[in-house]
Amino acid sequence: MKKQTTILVALLLWCCGTVLAQVTFPYNGVKDQRDGWYAFTNATVIPQAGSEIKNATLVIKEGRIVSITPNGSVPEGAVEVDAEGKYIYPSLIDMYAEYGLPEAKSVGERPRQQPQMLSNKEGAYGWNEALKPEFRAHEYFTPDGKAAKNLRGFGFGVVSSLQQDGISRGSSVVVSLGEERANEVIIKSEGAHYLSFSKGVSTQSYPNSLMGVMALLRQTYIDAAWYQDTDEEGTNLSLEAWNDVQALPQIFAVSDWQEVLRAQVLAKEFGKKYIIKGSGDEYQRIAEMKQSGATFILPLDFPDAYDVTDPYDAHQLSLTQLRHWEMAPTNPAKMAEAGIKFAITADGHKKSSDFFGALRKAIESGLSEADALRALTETPATLLGISEEAGTLATGKWANFLITSAPLFAKGTKIHHNWVQGKPHVMDALPAHDLTGDYTLKAGSRAYNMTVGAKGAKIKIDEETELDVKYSEDGGLITLSFPQDKGAGLMRLSGLVDGDMWRGRGQDPTGAWINWEAEKTGGQAAAEEKEGKETAATAMVSQQTAPYGAFGWTSRPQAETVIIRNATLWTNEESGILEKADIMLQNGKIAQVGGSIRGPRGAIEIDGEGMHVTPGIIDEHSHIAISRGVNESSQESTAEVSIADVVDATDVDIYRQLSGGVTTSQLLHGSANPIGGQSALIKLRWGYTPEEMKFAGAPGFIKFALGENVKQSNRSNSYGIRYPQTRMGVEQVFENYFTEARAYGEAIDRGEKVRRDLELETLLEILNGERFITCHSYQQGEINMLLKVADRFGFRVNTFTHILEGYKVADKMAEHGAGGSSFSDWWAYKFEVVDAIPYNGAIMHEQGVTVAFNSDDAEMARRLNQEAAKAVLFGGVSEEEALKFVTLNPAKLLHIDDKVGSLKVGKDADIVIWTDNPLSVYARAKHTYVDGIKFYDMDEDVTRRAALQDERNALIQKMLDAKEGGAKTQPAKGRGQRHYHCDTEDDEGR
Repeated sequence: MKKQTTILVALLLWCCGTVLAQVTFPYNGVKDQRDGWYAFTNATVIPQAGSEIKNATLVIKEGRIVSITPNGSVPEGAVEVDAEGKYIYPSLIDMYAEYGLPEAKSVGERPRQQPQMLSNKEGAYGWNEALKPEFRAHEYFTPDGKAAKNLRGFGFGVVSSLQQDGISRGSSVVVSLGEERANEVIIKSEGAHYLSFSKGVSTQSYPNSLMGVMALLRQTYIDAAWYQDTDEEGTNLSLEAWNDVQALPQIFAVSDWQEVLRAQVLAKEFGKKYIIKGSGDEYQRIAEMKQSGATFILPLDFPDAYDVTDPYDAHQLSLTQLRHWEMAPTNPAKMAEAGIKFAITADGHKKSSDFFGALRKAIESGLSEADALRALTETPATLLGISEEAGTLATGKWANFLITSAPLFAKGTKIHHNWVQGKPHVMDALPAHDLTGDYTLKAGSRAYNMTVGAKGAKIKIDEETELDVKYSEDGGLITLSFPQDKGAGLMRLSGLVDGDMWRGRGQDPTGAWINWEAEKTGGQAAAEEKEGKETAATAMVSQQTAPYGAFGWTSRPQAETVIIRNATLWTNEESGILEKADIMLQNGKIAQVGGSIRGPRGAIEIDGEGMHVTPGIIDEHSHIAISRGVNESSQESTAEVSIADVVDATDVDIYRQLSGGVTTSQLLHGSANPIGGQSALIKLRWGYTPEEMKFAGAPGFIKFALGENVKQSNRSNSYGIRYPQTRMGVEQVFENYFTEARAYGEAIDRGEKVRRDLELETLLEILNGERFITCHSYQQGEINMLLKVADRFGFRVNTFTHILEGYKVADKMAEHGAGGSSFSDWWAYKFEVVDAIPYNGAIMHEQGVTVAFNSDDAEMARRLNQEAAKAVLFGGVSEEEALKFVTLNPAKLLHIDDKVGSLKVGKDADIVIWTDNPLSVYARAKHTYVDGIKFYDMDEDVTRRAALQDERNALIQKMLDAKEGGAKTQPAKGRGQRHYHCDTEDDEGR
């Protein structure tokens, strides 16, 4: 048995490793027969999270672990490496790396300023280049020595490497971080299939919205199943690859917690189980993350503090940004506390120091070291299917391990070695002697108490005086220097290390030669030197609210029994307006209306003297609360997309509009194409999830459009490729698609085997009276055209929205049965509205058209009661009928008037208590109820604003303190709120 006290000798004995070399490859020269047999003694071995073996001997041979035993003997023939005082951990595993792969590049280029309708990729591949299931990372993988060395410095021994581009990103390759050829380091040629909601570098027009991405994924799942079961499709290598990768783990990257829920919608629809590569904001909705049942990969890319020295800069930051800075490091701990399984990735970090700094921050914020280690070893190994080989240290597994100077996550810990499949990679050479501990130092006539740490030493003179000692050791030769006393000259000593004794000669500050010796009296100091200024842990300032931002709830409001007495009730029923009447809300419904109500014990009673109660306002045409794009404008028909997929429950406009009495909104697709996307009908249940906000049982709607936007008059001529470009072409779009949809339905009725087409399926619902059209419209000629198209195909146009020339064709609309959802007095904002008049709504109403006034604008929606009043001003409509323009009439247009729109027993308790006549400019919504739950209270709002200001100020002060303490900062850049309009055509989050 050979024993070496330093690993350097062992490394010299290691030739260019042959233990794992592939036998099918030839070699040049004399074959190396050595087997890499090593015994690491006297170490503290952590074989897996939560387990520790002290004074252990780890034996490896031929790249694998032979044994781990406490106080184990060294096998005859093995090279002994003394690791006394050191720790041995399993090497880390990253499931989300981008190692050894080329940068993603677009496939060709699209013509300047012109849309690209199909993929540029040559070959028998799919039509959309944002889907790349055929990308197999192992076919492009090339080991990168520099990058591998950097990752080994992070502690990683294995990574799953993918090209982070596209909606389907193809399969990853699982590789070890050795220095061999690709064929030797590839562990699994296909590790996992990766997906995202981002189209990446694709220059193709479709999809240009998040709802388009969702629709494309749905149709791809459907088409791949169809392709597998039919021989009618020809060859499609993309669909073949899609089917092949379904057997792999499915990893879905998201950008926020709402996208987790969107991914889970797809998973449920198609029987998939996604591993979610999260964004770091999961703590905002832990209950929903737990309920999703998903396993996560969590990044530790915590934001730096903002530089809020300038108060105007600080004012730009939202409360969500301020809170996220403080709360992001708690995310892993909160996920662990909830029992949610997760791995950790270094994605987002370029330097190991930053990554371990973030890890320590997560641990300081409550994550246990065991959970941290498990998330970097066992969990990723299990998810990648390599747990039999890696992730823990056990007999027979790969010799993938780290040798560290101290516990892995402690501040100042060095990774000395990273062994990958039995081959050593030196990060920081192991010292020959463990010098740390307490010493009695005698130098000449003076005696000192000295404490030696990993990075320096100190001499303690008394309670208030410490002297810094500089020392270095090389091969047993040691030098020290320190002041003889505080402020005095230096003692300079040199000598040899002999076990626990140091001896030698040196000079005092006068230059006189002296003898010296130091004897070790105790083990390593419990506390190492601290780098930088230590700060005491401070209490969290941030409130945990839903939504996670201004005006969110710390706890959800609940429905209660409420009686409003002596108020003026605008019933919208035959009873009309009731003076000094009562109304009771109970179990989310309107329980009693009128008279003197005797309520149950414990009911909340509100004195409604001088107040008015109306049904909640219903906005038939809104674009609030939508994520990443209101238009899928890439094709003339995008009937397959749905706003319901992209409801944004965090949009503060929901709260603002509750303050204006709005309780229900139809979220419409924009007007960029003749056949747009499906709409979403929501109740403004502030603080709920997107799915919980949806109006249960509501019928389906879809947005159509006419006029300038769809024929792209507002685009340059060079953009004019997408059909249609004329008003005649718009009509032909409807003719073509409805003809195709009718044929699709007839084929299904005949029992033919038909490829399921989400676009045609939606249009068939219109023909079957199962889905209703809301059509963006202005000019009478086009309005008349669509009425005739509908008559020819046997369906009814439900609603013309905008309809500013409705007064010209009101008789035809009434005869057809179409409603009109208009603006009260918008005009002159583009040529199409040149004939708009403020009497439009009143004239349509007189002709028997069901008329509503809508907002199409986040600001206007807060004062739709005043918009309704304009019907009284301009058209002489009665006040009672005018209020119906924003309550009962939109409910009728949306086919939900059996549930909302009037104060009727049994209807949903969606009501507003106003301080004045609801049509008055002086009226304010005092309380707004949805389903009998008070979601807005005018007086509470004042209190909440003051509390929010206090919280902002506290967070800003905490950031200022962090900067003062030396923390990194970033410029204070706010994220301005985006408001969509009908013609907005971009996805700002892609």
